Amino acid sequence: MDAYESVIMTCSSYSVSLLIPILSLGVSLSGFAQTQDLLEKGTLDAFREVELWRGVEKAEAVEGKCEFVLGGEGKVLVNASSRGEKAPYLMTKEEFGDVKIELEFMVPKNSNAGVYVMGRYEVQILDSFGRERFGSGDLGGIYQRWDPTLPKDEQGFGGIKPKVNAAKAPGEWQTMEIVFRAPRFDESGKKYRDATFEKVMVNGQLVQENASTGGHTRSAPFEGDAATGPIAIQGDHGPIAIRSYKVTPLADPDEVRINELDAYWAEVSRSVNEGDFEGYSATCHPKGVIVSGNKKLSYPLSQALARWEKDFTETKSGKVKSSVEFRFSLRYGDATTAYEKGMFCYTQELEGKEPTKEYIDLEALLVKEADGWKIMMEYQKGALTQAEWDALKP
Repeated sequence: MDAYESVIMTCSSYSVSLLIPILSLGVSLSGFAQTQDLLEKGTLDAFREVELWRGVEKAEAVEGKCEFVLGGEGKVLVNASSRGEKAPYLMTKEEFGDVKIELEFMVPKNSNAGVYVMGRYEVQILDSFGRERFGSGDLGGIYQRWDPTLPKDEQGFGGIKPKVNAAKAPGEWQTMEIVFRAPRFDESGKKYRDATFEKVMVNGQLVQENASTGGHTRSAPFEGDAATGPIAIQGDHGPIAIRSYKVTPLADPDEVRINELDAYWAEVSRSVNEGDFEGYSATCHPKGVIVSGNKKLSYPLSQALARWEKDFTETKSGKVKSSVEFRFSLRYGDATTAYEKGMFCYTQELEGKEPTKEYIDLEALLVKEADGWKIMMEYQKGALTQAEWDALKP
């Protein structure tokens, strides 16, 4: 097998013995995040010390008024009985980055509140029931940003209106689910990715999808961007009752993707080393392409597979011994696409001959489908040296 044209890549320096069982069993690599019920132990136990917020047994909206009738002591979290009570922000003790938030809440007529993820980025809560015209200040909107140094009519900017008005009538219990991704920073502290609301659902309807804020929203308790922060509920704009409040820390999707790809490359490596042609073929996309920098051409991966089958048979029989090791310098992507740049070392030993090593410059594009990651393009750019290989740490 000619390494320069035929190896679809390999395993990284991660342990192959650990990664292959994970892949073969189909176990998710996204981590086992623990959902936290913030009202389970006590209404205020999960929150920073605060005034006015308390737990009641029941809360009922007064028809036609921005008021609650409250009764007893219990686990329904409330900030006020009327708009006249100005409660401060209710902040979690714990700080979160990537997180899923699930709320069951109720507001009376014309009431106003909000969920400030990381204390900076607000999803609006408002009595928006029945509105045909709605904007970023309505229920499920990403609230606008604010810059007082701009001309007066430009100070409020940004903001993302909900896709639909999913509001129920005041006094009815409603649901909100937020899937949030924190901003990302490089080693110098420079932000390279904005905070993003991956998904916001209100009463079972999608109202936001992949909505980026650009920065903290208006009236946020904290300014600027950060990697983590508390979740805050606005308490001074009107009454709100919350009877369920759950948060689930989420794994970094970049780490999830890289873990999955490490398992993918481990499976590719195993199939090459063992001469498993069927296993190797399963890692390739039917419309995959190989690009040869040496020959300055590209051709379908399916053609290459047909030519390589004999080499796999010889490896399986023991006539040829092969091994591959893979190192990356860049690994970009999202949940379903990936760009991988690095190099691989391919070692081949023909029967009765000394082993040979080749170091190849590599770029690869992959897509994730229902049955896992598949390589779409492998670009073997050219030969490199052992010194360059040694400089690229595993």
